Amino acid sequence: MKKLSLFILLLVSFSAFQCDDEIPSDACIDPEKIKVGACTKDYSPVCGCDSKTYGNSCAADLAGVKSWTLGACK
Repeated sequence: MKKLSLFILLLVSFSAFQCDDEIPSDACIDPEKIKVGACTKDYSPVCGCDSKTYGNSCAADLAGVKSWTLGACK
């Protein structure tokens, strides 16, 4: 019984510390827009709505990112 109580306490503790301000990837990435293709190698970084830096807007587009801003993510 003590092990079950400890397990439940740990489970509740871990769930209490989840990040609530992260954008769910399904809200940011459109699976239907993910495609394989070629982009130029020019480095003009963009920060995707998923908080990942992509080498350029073409790379973000191929990854299915719905929106991005110019510049690398901070």
